[in-house]
Amino acid sequence: MLQVETGSLYPALHRLEKQGWLKAHWGETEQKQRAKFYQLTAAGRKQLTREESRWSALTAAIARLAEVKS
Repeated sequence: MLQVETGSLYPALHRLEKQGWLKAHWGETEQKQRAKFYQLTAAGRKQLTREESRWSALTAAIARLAEVKS
């Protein structure tokens, strides 16, 4: 289905953080390892809602095209 390539996740997270859609902080995992934790900001939640709307419109259009082809 969907596969995230090695080396693409962290640059994407950093871009989202730079745009103010994520905030990050360093913490500790249950295994006592240092890790960076990410959380959506209010602006990130608004952007997610916009992207979900765009995705819904795109998938609906593709579904209509698939019906025409059938």
